[in-house]
Amino acid sequence: MTRRRSAAAAVVLCALLSACDVASGGAGGEDGLLKPTAQPGATARAGGLGSAALVSRDTNGFTVSTPDDARKVRVTRDACAPLAYALSGTAVGRPATTVVRKATGEGAEVTVVLAEYASDQAQQAMDAIATALDECAAGFTATVDGDEHKVGKVAPELAPEGVDQAMGVGATVTRSGRAAPAKAVILRSGNAIAYLSGTPSIPAAVLDAQLVKLRG
Repeated sequence: MTRRRSAAAAVVLCALLSACDVASGGAGGEDGLLKPTAQPGATARAGGLGSAALVSRDTNGFTVSTPDDARKVRVTRDACAPLAYALSGTAVGRPATTVVRKATGEGAEVTVVLAEYASDQAQQAMDAIATALDECAAGFTATVDGDEHKVGKVAPELAPEGVDQAMGVGATVTRSGRAAPAKAVILRSGNAIAYLSGTPSIPAAVLDAQLVKLRG
């Protein structure tokens, strides 16, 4: 395990968003990199994300499913948009292919978004999240389908080794007057990124399984 500076960048919101399935729309600039695009039922190209997507047999004690709904995420500050998208179960930028899965079990629910990018856009997405973390480390407010979520101070956490880049983030999210811990991990391997988010944690069984499949 290693602590990466980028770790702070990516993951506070989806756990806080009650492990929401897929985010779409929301605040953000006109730069295409910051516009989220994720489709729950997207089909990966052969040899690509399809082989990296989790299935139930990969995660002992968890059931893996494909979500069929989409949620609309908005933030009060455009600078926080990449972080909000990543943490709400949506790929940052405009990936060529996306696959979304939900792993449920042992009292936890984890949303996993796999995204494959062209050229160096995967690195750009990671950089955008890291920048958002710097800008929004003190916290920000987001809405999911009109439901307000207040993200408290965001702190970097340990992230696994074994991929080109990894981020771990923790935060406290308040929703309807109740605060809960939110965790997220973002893994980049080449031009592919896996966004994992969950509350109150991301179980090792899910994280380890996705890490192995992302590396191929």
